[in-house]
Amino acid sequence: MLQIQLVGHIGADCETKSADGREFTTFRVAHTERYKDQAGDVHETTTWVDCIMDGRPSVADYLRRGTQVFVTGSASVRLYSSPKDKCMKAGLQVRVRNVELLGGRADDIPGRLFDANDGHEVAVFKFYQARDLVRGDDSVEFYPLVSIRGDRFIADRNGWVSRFNDEGNGNGNDNNK
Repeated sequence: MLQIQLVGHIGADCETKSADGREFTTFRVAHTERYKDQAGDVHETTTWVDCIMDGRPSVADYLRRGTQVFVTGSASVRLYSSPKDKCMKAGLQVRVRNVELLGGRADDIPGRLFDANDGHEVAVFKFYQARDLVRGDDSVEFYPLVSIRGDRFIADRNGWVSRFNDEGNGNGNDNNK
């Protein structure tokens, strides 16, 4: 068995598909090597790896474009015909046993939010909590916030921040992890 360990960024949001009555989740990971040659020129080589997981894992909601992951599994080479080039090509494929989230380039909740009422900046700390928005039970249930790009968010009485949806409250995700 050929084992592989891979660290890279996801190229596009994962997709859950089904074939022959089986459900599986696919995503692509890009790993880029950078090196200098003897002349001092910097070169980059990017390798794309197709990743396949059985079923729809609970981590699938977090396997989005730009997220850095650590993937382990068994590797194989996949041969395919390229309709664009009209020639045979090969690609690396991994049957994923474990995927670990290492971070992301884009985050659902930005670190800098602004009060939607008066525009002052509110600092958002780890776990998407704005500590200075923790308030008592007699205050409003949800507090409106806006990002620098104009995206809308809300904070509850305990300061937990979530993306605002059309029903006028958070998206239902548990940000208290």
